[in-house]
Amino acid sequence: MNISAEMVKWSALLKSAALAAQHELSRVALDDCNKFCKVDSGATRDSSYRASSFSRGKLVWNTKYARHAYYLGEADRSKNPLASRLWAHKATALYSDKWRQAAKQRLAAFLQRKGI
Repeated sequence: MNISAEMVKWSALLKSAALAAQHELSRVALDDCNKFCKVDSGATRDSSYRASSFSRGKLVWNTKYARHAYYLGEADRSKNPLASRLWAHKATALYSDKWRQAAKQRLAAFLQRKGI
């Protein structure tokens, strides 16, 4: 038995499992954050699906006015009754336990599929 080869194999497997869990966590978190995103045309909310990097855990709202909308002004709730400033912070306060659970489930499912 080659211990070095086994360590490399396990390291790669664990890295794959962590990436799968990170992707799931990011996807679930973005959906929950967008529940509170300010909506006028929907461009800021929609930009988050294109600009975010789920595998890196980086959620991004990429419009020229996203930063202003996030930090300043009151939310117009005519198009999104849940709209709020600091929408990602609000979602984190409400859903962080759910997010952890989603990541754990994804990690467990991945490892189970690999027979671990």
